[in-house]
Amino acid sequence: FSQSRDWLKEGACPRQFGLGTKLPWEEEWVIESLSDSTIYMAYYAIAKYLQGPDNLDGAKGSPYGIKPEDLTNDVFNYIYRGLDFPSSSAIPKETLEAMRAEFKTWYPMALRVSAKDLIPNHLTMALYNHAAIWDDDPSMWPQGYYTNGHVQVDAEKMSKSKGNFLMMDECVDLYSCDVTRLACADAGDSLEDANFSREVADTAVMSIYNECKWVEEMCGDGAKALRTDEPNFMDSVFDNSMNKLAAEADAAFGDMRFRDGLKAAWFEFTSARNVYKDWCFVSKIPMRADLVEKYIKTLAVIMTPITPHFCESLWSMTKGEGLVVKAPWPTLPAEDKLLSRQQKCLLSNLRLFRQQVGKAKKTPTSGKILVVDVYPEWKNVALDWMVENKAKIGDSKAFMGDLKKWAGSLPDKSNTKNLMQFVSFVRKEYLDVGDVALEKTCPFDQASCFNSSIAYITQQLGFDTQVEVINVTAGKPDGVSDKVMSNCGPGKPVLAV
Repeated sequence: FSQSRDWLKEGACPRQFGLGTKLPWEEEWVIESLSDSTIYMAYYAIAKYLQGPDNLDGAKGSPYGIKPEDLTNDVFNYIYRGLDFPSSSAIPKETLEAMRAEFKTWYPMALRVSAKDLIPNHLTMALYNHAAIWDDDPSMWPQGYYTNGHVQVDAEKMSKSKGNFLMMDECVDLYSCDVTRLACADAGDSLEDANFSREVADTAVMSIYNECKWVEEMCGDGAKALRTDEPNFMDSVFDNSMNKLAAEADAAFGDMRFRDGLKAAWFEFTSARNVYKDWCFVSKIPMRADLVEKYIKTLAVIMTPITPHFCESLWSMTKGEGLVVKAPWPTLPAEDKLLSRQQKCLLSNLRLFRQQVGKAKKTPTSGKILVVDVYPEWKNVALDWMVENKAKIGDSKAFMGDLKKWAGSLPDKSNTKNLMQFVSFVRKEYLDVGDVALEKTCPFDQASCFNSSIAYITQQLGFDTQVEVINVTAGKPDGVSDKVMSNCGPGKPVLAV
């Protein structure tokens, strides 16, 4: 828009051919249509009074008896600008009042959805034209534009010669309406060309089918196997994940970031359920009935913007009141960020432990998870220095230069290498997660976090014997090397195998 503004003064708006309004002071010139037509949205609002249905060329005349000569400047000023009522108009007062009310219903234009290639002309000109007509009322100007690029198929330009040309009705017949909508939402929201992935669509067909079957089971005989006792740690984690992801989906959809909304409402929401379901199965603990019900009803509502028919099916299975498209957005508690950190500590480290086991030369069959409450003193000193120099952490060259000078000034030269490596590691973590990386202690009981999921951890790592969780704050246990111990920190457990 800024670039368009800068060159627009050089653009020629009139021409001598084609449709358009004649230039008032030089009638042999015609104002070119791109700039002349950019408040036609205002005409849409009153078109039914002037043309009516099935009357595109106007041959049938106005259903309200309005003639072209009746549409004077005074009439349009009354309808569009709210100026004095044109008492001399041949149009009945009640008709003009209705036309003005109709216009006010639809204006100002809250959102105009268009293509990015129209930014340099049509959309920019629309801003100027609205500003010119409603120069005394900026509230009538366009309030938002949403633009996008072309649509690709499987990251290639659509082309009949390539055999990848997809029509909308063809996609609906092939994948269903909801799956087509899901794949379109996943295609992207930015100015870059969107990418309709047939692989995503194919996968979504099975995912939606499987989800329907699972919900059908949980709303039927499967409900008998669910429990109603006090929640455990993973119950709370799953509940908190639903609260967090529903809020993220709400924010994304509100900003028209449909891919982000889909990620939270579908991919991550169902993934959270899958982790909870697997954990319960391995731990031989049934899922909680209230959480399963909350999951199904919340999923049905938050996915309605993308897959309304699928969600109506889920909603009917839960015997939800009315239609899900009319159901309010779920009002859920705010995310418990401490619980989210515990969840991340458990699942993120479990993923690292699986990678460690997978890379081992000899597959281990047992192991110990080591946790520690505090860092050794030399690491605390390093963290204090990082806090003091936090403003420079983003500048790699300046920060690492200062670190080298500071480390060289310390009396214990034998530990310089370890200190440099530790600070470099924490710096990378800080750039990823923020101030949490600089904490000296862990704000929750790490051992309890892992002990609550011992059976699940053991199964995930493929061990023959149960994993042991050891707090090593008091000292190094037998059989554990100094190297392994040096990698252990608050919130950063290690697996000793």
